[in-house]
Amino acid sequence: MSDRPFRQDHLRTALFVDFDNIYLRLQHEDPRAAEQFATNPSRWLDWLRLKLPREDAAPGADAVEGGEEGAGGAGGERGLSGRKILFRRCYLNPSQFGRFRPDFSRAAFEVVDCPPLTSGGKTSADIHMVMDILDTLNHPTHFDEFIILSGDADFTPVLLRLSKHDRRSAVLAIGPASAAYKAACDLLIDEDTFLEEAIGAMAGPARAAGGGGSPAPSAMTELLGRIADKVYERADASGELVATDLPAIYREFPEFTASTNWLGWNGLRAMTWAVIHARPDLTMIEGDPWKVRLRAGAAAPAAETEEGEPAESGEAAAGGEDGSGEAVADRAELIRQIVEHVRGIVASSDAAVPMARAAQMVIGRFGDVVLSSHWAGAGTFRDLLGRHAEPGFAISSLKPGYLYDPEQHQVPAAGHEDMETDDPELAALAYRVHQLTDTPYLTPAEYALAFRLIAEEVRDHGYFLHRTSKAVRDRSIEEGSPVARASINFILRGIAFAGHRLGQAVAEDPLSLAGRFAKNVLVLCDSAGLQLSPEERERLSDWLLGDLRPAAAEVAG
Repeated sequence: MSDRPFRQDHLRTALFVDFDNIYLRLQHEDPRAAEQFATNPSRWLDWLRLKLPREDAAPGADAVEGGEEGAGGAGGERGLSGRKILFRRCYLNPSQFGRFRPDFSRAAFEVVDCPPLTSGGKTSADIHMVMDILDTLNHPTHFDEFIILSGDADFTPVLLRLSKHDRRSAVLAIGPASAAYKAACDLLIDEDTFLEEAIGAMAGPARAAGGGGSPAPSAMTELLGRIADKVYERADASGELVATDLPAIYREFPEFTASTNWLGWNGLRAMTWAVIHARPDLTMIEGDPWKVRLRAGAAAPAAETEEGEPAESGEAAAGGEDGSGEAVADRAELIRQIVEHVRGIVASSDAAVPMARAAQMVIGRFGDVVLSSHWAGAGTFRDLLGRHAEPGFAISSLKPGYLYDPEQHQVPAAGHEDMETDDPELAALAYRVHQLTDTPYLTPAEYALAFRLIAEEVRDHGYFLHRTSKAVRDRSIEEGSPVARASINFILRGIAFAGHRLGQAVAEDPLSLAGRFAKNVLVLCDSAGLQLSPEERERLSDWLLGDLRPAAAEVAG
């Protein structure tokens, strides 16, 4: 039974910061980010208070359908409208980090000095934190949530104790964290999001990466307008376009060739900003990869009758014709005809049908009425199909989206067997390492590409963790072999944990970087209890370095 004297309208939070752990790990990855964390705690404290997801706003919360949401967007069963960090305590080594004490004091932290107790510099911060967290469980203020900024797996038992007391826990771990530690918390704060949004650890743009985007030169305006119209048509049909979808669309225009260097914008992302600038009802959504969608509130103009008067709200524009030549009278009829047509497309196909292809076939069948009515008022092709109770086929969310008949087609699925290699034993080993250490499950060719692009990016623009990872991710998309940004970040951190400082050394060729990363992966395997035989270690080397060795030998020759 809860001992809360009354129902509060906010989340009561206690915050515990293992300063040495977070600062030193950041120093290892990105010294500038470490300084920003240490000297401006008020910034990331506000982010934790205002932006960190709350339990009641999490997916799956039992919100009342149609009920009002509280301030800040929460509308879950608990009805909490905000977070108050009522207890904040920072634990640091005063002999090494005492200069940062005033910064945390100004942010209203209680600073607990934890001096070294051994000749090796070991402090008592972790035991201090454990005792204080357990004491806080019995505090007169019933804390709903405990936020722990530390990647130390020694706190795993504490997280389990919090769970037994029905208290929510959120953890920030910089760098690798044990699987048990991550599983024991309710929310693992995403490191990249924290560094970019909470700390603001960003540098100026490395290359033409897009931003606000300046207007295109007048000679290009007409071309960009036509490209934007095509992007709008495809985005309207499928709901959104991921970055990897865009080069194929651009290549449909004869003016776009490899020699144009992305029409002079030097990259896919920068060119896309120019395309979006040409059509304001398009917008770019950040993500991995980033996407292009219709801007919120963008809708097709109201249809008009032949006399120029607006059509009734329940009717779509006339002009689309059914098989007997009769005009489509209203949206309900248009939806029925579209679903029936799609049902025929799926039934006549030997395999699952990509949603974008089905959308184009619908547009070709019904004409402009589909787009002018904004998919019969549904907004997108996906939404139109999703609103139909019994469409007669299944919809798969597996990218890029598929339509299929479960009784006729193989269900679209992705699995570790998809690795493109002629060596099934290597694929099996790679997947086992991935499962136990989170090492990205990439093909040897994708690893070779990642290391090559990292070496080039650092050579040309220097190193800044989050800027570099974004630039490498975008360049991999441009080369037609996208590597997720999370994978790039893992690789960059692995290189750093192997003792290599990117941007500060002469030897940063792809093969040497791959060797550093492979060394770190072996350490992760040992830490996870995965004992590899000499033969398996050689196969691991083939996985991570294999495709780079012939290129290195050719250069050396």
